[in-house]
Amino acid sequence: MSKVILALVAAATFSTQAFAQASPDSYIKAARFFDGHNAEQRNVVVHVRGGTIAEVGPGVAIPPGANVIDLGDRTLLPGLIDAHTHIALHAGDGDQQTLRETPEYRAVYATANAAKTLAGGITTIRDLGNEGSGYADVALRDAIDKGIVPGPRIVAAIRPVTATGAYGLVGYSPYLTLPPLSEAADGPVEARKAVRKLIFAGADVIKIYMESFEKRELRKDILTGAMNYSREELAAIVEEAHRAHVKVAAHTYSDEAARMAIDVGVDSIEHGLYLCQPTFELMAKRGIYYVPTLLVYELWRDNQIFAPVPAERREQLANTVREHIATYQRALKTPVKIAFGSDTFELPGTNAEELELLVKYGMTPLQALRAGTSVPAELLGLGNEVGSIAPGKAADIIAVDGDPFRDMKALRNVAFVMKGGKVFRAAP
Repeated sequence: MSKVILALVAAATFSTQAFAQASPDSYIKAARFFDGHNAEQRNVVVHVRGGTIAEVGPGVAIPPGANVIDLGDRTLLPGLIDAHTHIALHAGDGDQQTLRETPEYRAVYATANAAKTLAGGITTIRDLGNEGSGYADVALRDAIDKGIVPGPRIVAAIRPVTATGAYGLVGYSPYLTLPPLSEAADGPVEARKAVRKLIFAGADVIKIYMESFEKRELRKDILTGAMNYSREELAAIVEEAHRAHVKVAAHTYSDEAARMAIDVGVDSIEHGLYLCQPTFELMAKRGIYYVPTLLVYELWRDNQIFAPVPAERREQLANTVREHIATYQRALKTPVKIAFGSDTFELPGTNAEELELLVKYGMTPLQALRAGTSVPAELLGLGNEVGSIAPGKAADIIAVDGDPFRDMKALRNVAFVMKGGKVFRAAP
């Protein structure tokens, strides 16, 4: 039986179990509790009514005969929010996915990935493009919202906006017509039109490729790329998106590109491999978030994702990882808001390992847990709905074995998942 069919069987089983375990009125308790903002608390009870949180606190009274979900010696926390994913991508050669797999086939993968992601405790994601998968992300988003299949809430970009020739398949004959990986647009007029087209098609966020090595590598010792857009083009994209109340994420490597993106008012810097401390200070001043995505570059370096890494690129990736970690540590010296984004589309369900790296390289566990819950909720514009356990918020609640305040690896052991008041994973 193929991996795809096995994944679909697992997803279908997960779906059947999930929708059979919805309760209109429940009281959830566990030994430890994190609300998305404050330090660890003890013996808190969460009253869920319908799909929202009604009461929270150690003094919440549980009436006789109520449905009680006692999670024992576990830690209760908000559903995690991954602010940088690619739900319709999967392990293997990216070119082959784009050239040999139909968007429909990719949508099947996305559906299976969504179930694994939700089972891993991720109840909301921001998906930033899937390289030739058509409208799989918005279709999946809508199917999840309607309860057709299980998965996290999805904030979808559909595909990134780039200049012609800036981000696409490379190394093929120029006479071939290849599937596009992005929404190509040149000049302020075309850039505005591209944003309007994506928003009309259902995009919740606009992603810009500020620079990409597919266009031109500038150095061989670290991962770099040529700038894709002029300031005027970028300003048009951001202005058009913001006019529609849609946020903009900027895929960025260099400090120069980040400065331009900050200058035109993007909402987040993605990756930001080589940024200087004053740049982070400026981001903090202007309310621009940083999504470092540390894990994906380590996985790439270690040959765990994409096609096998050629020998000539291994040292380049090792240097890139070292520089990236140093950049992240510079960010920690400033008040810039840092949001969890795994970029680990290759290994769905392992997203939370990014939070381990945030702690390994300098965050406290409390900072990392905020980066995985309340901070990305603010970035996505969903702070009034998700990201914390508080009255009036959606009942997105998970429980893990162990205590992430002492060991972030506890987030690998998700025992319970509730999204919108429905139990998608019941604790044994």
